[in-house]
Amino acid sequence: MLNLNKVIIDTQDASATVWLNQPEILNALNPLIIKELLKSLKWIAENKKIRVILVRGRGNSFCAGADLNWMLNSVKSGMNGYISNLREIKSLASLFRLIYDSDKVVINMLHGNVYGGALGFIGAGDITLALRNTIMSLPELKLGLVPAVIMPYLLTRLKIQEFRVYMLTGIEIKAEQAKRAGLIDFVCDDLDEMERKAEELIQNIVRTSAGAVADAKSLIRKLNKSVINSDNSLSSIKLITRRMRSDDARDRMKRVLMKE
Repeated sequence: MLNLNKVIIDTQDASATVWLNQPEILNALNPLIIKELLKSLKWIAENKKIRVILVRGRGNSFCAGADLNWMLNSVKSGMNGYISNLREIKSLASLFRLIYDSDKVVINMLHGNVYGGALGFIGAGDITLALRNTIMSLPELKLGLVPAVIMPYLLTRLKIQEFRVYMLTGIEIKAEQAKRAGLIDFVCDDLDEMERKAEELIQNIVRTSAGAVADAKSLIRKLNKSVINSDNSLSSIKLITRRMRSDDARDRMKRVLMKE
């Protein structure tokens, strides 16, 4: 088993649960947890017995998006600072691409606040369940940022105009509204119901052919190639790196953190 701190892996029969495990910051994404998530998913990919990956978060929220403290503290002047930031954003992009490219079925189980970059798990994964009181939002523009890395993935689930409204306003999206929009697939009243639904999905998935699942997902990726491809990924990485280094974004993120 891997030696991890910010991620916990639980395996059971044909499924593996990947827990985001830094509840003290609402499982916000930073280089440490991204690195451990990449390690976890690569390790699971080698286990042929595992057919389903469940992604969950410890504590009060699934994931509150990018860690603003990390984004602020990582910005250093000069070309070396830019290259360092670019490398960190590439790791985040690699995480969502690894989930998207997985031959296994990836199921997200959401609760609490699911903001910004956390929606990348929804777009990159296959099936998403959410508790009824889950709140989703794309607040990046209010922070002087752009949801660039996750945008291609979300555009495979949402109509462009719907995504445009969510992005430009940063409004809160409740679970039922998200389901109607196609952003998530199932709304559950409580944790017990969500876990029963996840188990039901797992039992159906394990009855399918692993090879057929892999081929079907590969075909989906081919059909989505106009949106999710290397050129778009590189453009999004460069854009968010430039934005996070801007004075506008830094001032806005500082104001948000000062209110906490």
